[in-house]
Amino acid sequence: MILSKAISRRSSRAVIAPNNSTVTPQTLPELINTLGMATGSGQIVTPESSKNVATAYRCGNILSDDIAKLPLQVYVSRRTGEIERQRPDPFVRNLAWLLERQPNRWWSPFQFKKQVAQWLIHWGNGYVWQPPTYPREHFILPSNVTYPVFDRNGELWYMTKFRGDNQHTPIPGVEVAQFMINPDETGFNGRGVIQYARETIGRQLSAYASQNSLFRNGLSAAGILWLAGETAPELRKKVREMYEEVMSGEGNSGRIAILDKKVTQFQPVTMQPKDIQFLSLIQDNDIAVMNYYGMPSYKLNTGKQAYNSNEQNNNDYLSTTLDPYLVQIEQVGGLTWLPLEEQGYTYLRFERSALFRTNAKERGDYLNAAIQNGRLKPNEARQIEDRPAEANPAADLLYMQSSVQPLGQTKGAQNAA
Repeated sequence: MILSKAISRRSSRAVIAPNNSTVTPQTLPELINTLGMATGSGQIVTPESSKNVATAYRCGNILSDDIAKLPLQVYVSRRTGEIERQRPDPFVRNLAWLLERQPNRWWSPFQFKKQVAQWLIHWGNGYVWQPPTYPREHFILPSNVTYPVFDRNGELWYMTKFRGDNQHTPIPGVEVAQFMINPDETGFNGRGVIQYARETIGRQLSAYASQNSLFRNGLSAAGILWLAGETAPELRKKVREMYEEVMSGEGNSGRIAILDKKVTQFQPVTMQPKDIQFLSLIQDNDIAVMNYYGMPSYKLNTGKQAYNSNEQNNNDYLSTTLDPYLVQIEQVGGLTWLPLEEQGYTYLRFERSALFRTNAKERGDYLNAAIQNGRLKPNEARQIEDRPAEANPAADLLYMQSSVQPLGQTKGAQNAA
């Protein structure tokens, strides 16, 4: 209902929607979306079915959670050296309010950013619509039914389907912020991680099916029974069912099988080395999935890295995996959500230090070094720790270690100055 009103209000501005005169960016044949097609292992991999693989599920959740929990803030710098953070205003519903408090009347900023990140990771595109209505709000357009088109004048539009509609609705490109990963040759369509990891995830789903088959048939190895004399098919079937009843299933694993004199020989069929190797490849598939997502193994409780190694991996994860998502959101959001006249001195920035908020020692070392090297005032550090400001005026000064001095100047001359 709310979205319908937003559409009708936008339409009342006499915006001419593109009809048949549109040009859709063409994708090369090798980059055509193959989601929903069977993989080489026979499994159909989609963004939803991929979540049945624990590694893919955790990678997608960790990455989207890390993006969602970082505060996205608005900064204003009208003069060199003067930077002020814009405070959220509930009355005018400025951009800081939408990003830090309430993007729309239903969702919190964490929920909103996580959903955008999920679309972006799994489908390759994330769309945020800011209709020109009041109150100012942000909405997410589903990536599976939204795509960009151009009219004959070269203007960008986004075609999307709203719930309950059978036809696509055009939205002007200036109202939509599109985030993408793995862009195709046109540069207007992204490709999700699943698009490239589908074969690996398909093999993992097949391996899970093989494991299920082993457990369903019992942990005991299968075997061959020899019966005395010739037997009718009904008798062979009955003997097989009787044997499976006492041998199959987890409750019978390791128990003794008692065979009567009709059974002359029983030969267990052990697992072949190639089958053992196949099962060991499950772990290799997990590592491959983690590489597709750019996720360090320690975040999924695998590997035996030392604590210091994990800290180094976390910094590498921020710079090589997480930062490309963050920088794109900062840049595209600034271009789409800020008026043109404000873009010269206003910008968006994620508070990346929040990623290490749970590590008290690392956070304390960072704040201590920032105070001693003149980057933060003591009261600014206290504010980061959610502590009240200290009334002592000295807490609002910048400090520098006295051992640091300009080149070519003696300590005595520095003190005299």
